[in-house]
Parts: sequence; C-alpha cells; structure tokens
Amino acid sequence: MRSFGSWKEQGMKTFEELKAGLTQELLELERLTGIWPNTVEKRHVKEQAIGRLCYLAEEDLSQLELGTLKRALGVNDTRWRTFKAKFIEGSSPGELA
Repeated sequence: MRSFGSWKEQGMKTFEELKAGLTQELLELERLTGIWPNTVEKRHVKEQAIGRLCYLAEEDLSQLELGTLKRALGVNDTRWRTFKAKFIEGSSPGELA
C-alpha cells in the first residue's frame, strides 16, 4: 500500500486519473462486500485506499471538478467523509505529512 506522501511526491493527479483510481477501488470494494469473514480486513484496507484518494482529489481538483467526480462515482458527501475517516484511522502520523 502506498502512503499518502508517496502519492503527493508524484505530483498532482488529474481528474481522469483520480476518477479511474477511485472507480477501480470502489469496484473492488463492492466485490468484497458480503463476503465474510475473510475479507473484513481487506475491505478496511480498501476503504482506507479510497479515503486516501479522496484526500488527493480534494488537494488536486477544483470544487467544480470535485463535485463532478463525486456525482460520476455516485458517492455522496457523507460516504466521502466516511472514506476519509477510514484513511485517517489507519494512518500513522508520518503518512499524513
């Protein structure tokens, strides 16, 4: 799993890069839903990865692009914030710098 810092070091992500990454992660999360108990940890890791991408999107996109991205993904603000919270829960202080 790449840390938040390593993504930032690679430079800004475009709308299309973020949309593709988030779409892939959300599809993988959906595949894990309902499979119990082996995937509990995998789902948690996937939610953290999505949360990391949510933060990147907020850093790299305009408010208009961010709104467009959320609508394209079918993710409301509550779910978006939940993913971000999952990322924070699973991050060490060094990853957030």
